[in-house]
Amino acid sequence: MNKSLKLCTLSSTLVLLGSLTAVGAPAAFAQEAAPELEEVVVTGSRGAPRTALESAAPIDVFSAQDFQDQGTSDMNDLLRNLIPTFNVDVQDINDSNSLVRPATLRGLPADDTLVLINGKRRHRSAAIQFGRQGTHFPDVAQIPPIALRQVEVLRDGASAQYGSDAIAGVINFILKENSEGGTFEAKHGRLSETDDGMLNYFAGNVGFPLGDNGFASISFDKTDQRRSDRGIQRGDAQAIIDAGNNAVRVNVMRQGLPDTEMMNFFVNAGVDLGNQQEVYTFSGYSEKDVELGFFWRNPENRGGVFTSGANQLFADLTPNDGFGCPVIPRGVNPVTGTTSSLAARDASLADPNCFSFAERHPGGYTPDFGGENVDMSNVTGIRGEFDDGTSYDVSIGNGFNEMSYFLNGTTNPSMGPDSPSNFKPGIYTTIENNFNVDLVKGFDVGMYSDLNVAYGVEWRREIFKVRSEDQDSYRIGPYADQGFGVGSDGFQGFGPDQQGSWDRKNWGFYVDLEVDVTERLLLGAALRYEDFYNTFGDTTNGKLSARYRLTETMNLRSTVSTGFRAPSPGQANISNISTGVVDSIPVTQGQIPPTNPISQRFGGEELGPEEADNFSIGWTAEIGGLDLSIDYYKIDIDERILNSATFDITPAIAQELEDSGVSGARSIVSFNYYTNDMSTTNEGIEIVGSWSMDWQEMGTTDFSASYAYTTQELKDFTPGLLTRANIADLEDGIPSDRANFRANHNVGDWRFTLQANYYGDYRSVPSSDDPSRDYTVGAKTIFGTEIAYMLGDRYTFILGADNVFNTLPERVRPEDFFSFTSNEYITSGAFSPNGRFVYTRVQVNF
Repeated sequence: MNKSLKLCTLSSTLVLLGSLTAVGAPAAFAQEAAPELEEVVVTGSRGAPRTALESAAPIDVFSAQDFQDQGTSDMNDLLRNLIPTFNVDVQDINDSNSLVRPATLRGLPADDTLVLINGKRRHRSAAIQFGRQGTHFPDVAQIPPIALRQVEVLRDGASAQYGSDAIAGVINFILKENSEGGTFEAKHGRLSETDDGMLNYFAGNVGFPLGDNGFASISFDKTDQRRSDRGIQRGDAQAIIDAGNNAVRVNVMRQGLPDTEMMNFFVNAGVDLGNQQEVYTFSGYSEKDVELGFFWRNPENRGGVFTSGANQLFADLTPNDGFGCPVIPRGVNPVTGTTSSLAARDASLADPNCFSFAERHPGGYTPDFGGENVDMSNVTGIRGEFDDGTSYDVSIGNGFNEMSYFLNGTTNPSMGPDSPSNFKPGIYTTIENNFNVDLVKGFDVGMYSDLNVAYGVEWRREIFKVRSEDQDSYRIGPYADQGFGVGSDGFQGFGPDQQGSWDRKNWGFYVDLEVDVTERLLLGAALRYEDFYNTFGDTTNGKLSARYRLTETMNLRSTVSTGFRAPSPGQANISNISTGVVDSIPVTQGQIPPTNPISQRFGGEELGPEEADNFSIGWTAEIGGLDLSIDYYKIDIDERILNSATFDITPAIAQELEDSGVSGARSIVSFNYYTNDMSTTNEGIEIVGSWSMDWQEMGTTDFSASYAYTTQELKDFTPGLLTRANIADLEDGIPSDRANFRANHNVGDWRFTLQANYYGDYRSVPSSDDPSRDYTVGAKTIFGTEIAYMLGDRYTFILGADNVFNTLPERVRPEDFFSFTSNEYITSGAFSPNGRFVYTRVQVNF
């Protein structure tokens, strides 16, 4: 359906909704007082603040206490524990995905959810996901939970209101505005099963007055997360050890949490200037270092490093002297009983004219990959009200994120004995600039409330940069022609032809209307025009919303909208070479731009925007002390951006890639590119409830529970572009059923918390070619608990545990253990195989 037809449909729907105004509210109802506002929300509407139950779209509201009373400190995990349709992947060994964790809302990838801070757009991380979704999204882990006053999650399409990325919904992080007092927290914990994964966490917030009418709220947190290991020894590594090569490490690979050090710092400030004007600013600065292990390089069969064909690989350092290097067949020598890797080491040490990497790494090697991330942001603005009652908000926002990759304990094979062991493959940088003017005014149009008219303009620029840092990471060394691989093995450096700077500029105009037509009926409409004037052109999107009050405590609500997500400059231009996994086998893969001639040969073309149609309908109620909402939604997305299937590379294609500027393409065995080629439908039901019970002398208990059923159907794609595993991952790779339960019981100076996260079954497909190896991962419930004691008004001591019963994913079946298997448990799952985590916390208020 084209955009004009979509907007025509929206207009027709508005006429239909408008006809409801002929139905007046009963006189008795009109005389009743409106319910008192409690959880006031601002996300999703530019009209008067309303409660979550009175909004026209489903909104979750979480207080600072909801985040504070959890054991985890990672924002992704905090959100997963609160939002039933929010899922975050477990990323043990997965390139950039382990540095910035991708999440899904309503089954859609992370960059289909718009992230706001204080209502202003948050910039993207520099890291791009080289996985199934091909996503490029903000890193919410760089927001300190202790800085938050409230978090509002709009589970509804909102592109017409906020622009690109708001297809699945909007998460608005609202910062504290305290001008006095403060909080400090210290936490220590570790995994009980393996006695590793140690966490030390410190956080603080303090408020200061700025003059007589201002505030500055300063927050920080610091995380030191040590790695964990749930891996087992690979069969091929153990076989080499059994054959007498004791240089092989035990275990050669680690499966678990990466080493993470992170420091986040946020300032939120504002000053009342008088005359209904306020100047405000908020800034963030973050540093994050993450290190994780890669796949092991087997000295008996790693082609291009240790071996070539059936023999060990030697670099002939004096190729013109008439003498060749030894020929050592792979495997165990039947006469000497020595492995070929040890024989190659001995031969290399004995002959100064021949070199084998077995001389340096007789037991093979496992590269350590990671990134050093720096993030900076600021939004500054002024807001107030003109004499005619028009509210205004003018702001400038700037965001900067830089990811510097490193790779240690590896080689550039083509450099032979001159190869260093540590590399810096390069740097990705994202810069975003925003300028916003937002205006709101109410008009008396003879209805129950004023017609709230919000309108404004936005200009935005996104820049993505790739630059090299270490020539040795992409250098074509002198031994490339002797069969050695090119570039830092595991994550090749960014060569000169991969470097560059790409930008995208757009401006937009929106108008957002909302009115209480009667005391019962609320109507809203929004229209947004955006022009991406230096790339793919313009787009127009609209939204209609309605809420009808059935009784004083019951509401019906519904929305219909169109939406879009523009591809980031990084998605459109990224190229990278790294080690990936195809059918459970590590291979060297290339991610190349969709406009590369090689991509175009396999169906690639310039990326355009995703286009979405959203519909939701729901019912909300206050029944006694129970707040309850039930919502159905359906999201149709056309031209959805995903990563293509993996295409094998012939020597001829490899040479074309090399000629097109992809350094080291001769070592690539397959490649992917990002494409618009898919259409999907996501639909589901979400149920959210909360209630409290007063037990008199026994204290009070606050309960909250939520359930979500989500399905994703792949409707259309070019045959051959996606594998069976890709399709299964999209449609069945996350649990369809998710539920969260939480109970906080307070009695005297004690607090007892119980939390349960339910994950329904889902499918894991390790092989596209062999359906018999598919897994149906069974349903699991993960429990967490805390016991807290408050000493006076200042000190709180807390003992807690996540995953109390040490619930783990399914074990890998015996028939699926191969020589290269290092996982005891399925890791591509909804929750971690790390098991029980126990911790203590201390909080100090002052």
